[in-house]
Amino acid sequence: MKNFIYKTNQYLLERYPTIWNTRLVWMLLSALILHLIFFVFGFFTLSNPEMLQERYVKDIFFENGSVFLSIIISTLLLVAWLIYMFKNNAFKNFYPTNSFKLFGQFVSYLVIIFACTTFYLSYQYGLKTYIASTYPDAQINKEIQITNDAYLFLSEDLEDYTLNQRRFPKPFNEFYCEDNNKFIDYNKPHLSFEEDSYQYYTLRTIETPIDEPYNNNIAESYNDSTRNKGFVYSKTVDSIRTYYFKDSVVNLQEWIKTPIPSYYNMSSTFFVSTNDNLDDDELTYNYSSDYEYNYEEYSDYDYNYRKSFSIRHQLRNKRNYELLERNDKNEIKQLLEDFLVISKTYKIDHNLTSNEWLNLVYHPNNYEVKNFIRDQVKDAYDYTSPIAVDITKTQAFYNNRLTDYHYDNSSLHNVFENIENIKDSEPIESIHVFMWLAFFFASIIFIFRITGLKHLLFSVITVGVLTLIVSLLAALLFYVTAGGSDDGAIYFISYFTLALGTLIICIPIFFYNSIKKIIVAICLNISLIGFSLYLFLIVGIISMHQNNACRDDIDYYKSYHDCNTLMESVGLNWSWILFFSAIIFIFFYTKIIKNWKSLPEG
Repeated sequence: MKNFIYKTNQYLLERYPTIWNTRLVWMLLSALILHLIFFVFGFFTLSNPEMLQERYVKDIFFENGSVFLSIIISTLLLVAWLIYMFKNNAFKNFYPTNSFKLFGQFVSYLVIIFACTTFYLSYQYGLKTYIASTYPDAQINKEIQITNDAYLFLSEDLEDYTLNQRRFPKPFNEFYCEDNNKFIDYNKPHLSFEEDSYQYYTLRTIETPIDEPYNNNIAESYNDSTRNKGFVYSKTVDSIRTYYFKDSVVNLQEWIKTPIPSYYNMSSTFFVSTNDNLDDDELTYNYSSDYEYNYEEYSDYDYNYRKSFSIRHQLRNKRNYELLERNDKNEIKQLLEDFLVISKTYKIDHNLTSNEWLNLVYHPNNYEVKNFIRDQVKDAYDYTSPIAVDITKTQAFYNNRLTDYHYDNSSLHNVFENIENIKDSEPIESIHVFMWLAFFFASIIFIFRITGLKHLLFSVITVGVLTLIVSLLAALLFYVTAGGSDDGAIYFISYFTLALGTLIICIPIFFYNSIKKIIVAICLNISLIGFSLYLFLIVGIISMHQNNACRDDIDYYKSYHDCNTLMESVGLNWSWILFFSAIIFIFFYTKIIKNWKSLPEG
């Protein structure tokens, strides 16, 4: 092995001295082995399905100590590399070199640092590979379907089974169910359960163009307070916004077998998969100040009330309704058994069996909810006792029917959420952090190899002083313009910083012969690291001008259009553009570096 390393080094030294000097081959080989190790770690991290029950498992790299292990390994690897590399500095010792070799050194530093600091990516891809291979989409989609069907009988929350949740059959999705006692007209048909009441209304509408919400044709109806009472929700389609209001009471008692909580009313979906392609048009029923002309009606109640219904609610209620209407006891039992098999697979905490569960929920006469299941193990200090004081009749109804059975549904929800989040994750998106980190440290090492430690320290001090000056100037300007527009101060600071950056970049290019070598070195060092920020500042200034010009447009507040600036149009791709622009700048700047090195000291 030692003989192989020696021969390889001799071969590189004779033919590719830059690669030999930077130890590129051996560093990449070491990094590759470590990347494979981190991939294996990531692959087996979630082999215990119980770990999927915690939220945000895809970030486990930062929670189980892997991030610290990665940092330690990266630090040791890079320190060892620098020790070996600093044994030979061709540029410092005036060995023959050219611009291409200088640039090759920088690229080598960049590649090595990137390879030695991106173990996170390998770990995350190991995690993603395990999840994708262990839990294929077909299996997960089937499990989610079974879970959503069985969720009907989990009966943990009384509010999921009350009458106001009913969305099927057809009459129920055509009317609005008022369930707040303050707004119930008790002189008209309504239904009651304990102290809760329900009343159904037809809806009337008012349409208004979205870009002309206060035109004269609509104004009269807005000013008519009697017509605008009972606002329910608004819906926008294309350029028209439609406002829905409660109109007249309808009697649905012939459709409702009982106002007592029933499985027929259940319309909630346990988990919505990311693979679900339903175009869900969600409507939010809202009493609030969002609709200013209706707010006074409810202001006395200090009441902001929201509830949402959608196509998904209607379809889920329809599926539940059809299952109950079939009234097939064996089908229901098989559904419960399949669900408990899924629960066992993911080690969900519960104490249910299919037979016991079926006895709790199977009441074919109207399928009333006669038993409730806890969402966690019964506490030793149970505050849901039927004899508890200061509770409503509805709460007493729930407490009287609350069993000691439990099922941890939040853990199962986390399992599905984690599996889909990990599958949908793109670890490569974090590459921007690593490539800029690598660029920064590669630039520091490159500067140290070229100009030495003294010039590097002076450059750091200079950047600190300039930053302090710009910050103090900005604070002064904002203090002077206090109470007025800040745009002028922002533009001044931006252009002042731009002029300062232009001067720093130009000195090593045009004035290196007429200024002290140390000053040129400082400007050279700042230019190497800061060129990408210089370009970013230019883009920012252009975008500010575009944004202000857009907002000054007379049609801006009429059409509510977005100001698509240069910054926003390119988005995150600016990171790539600035990164490669900085590398290209360094490629051409190597000639300036050689010119600086040829200057006499002093």
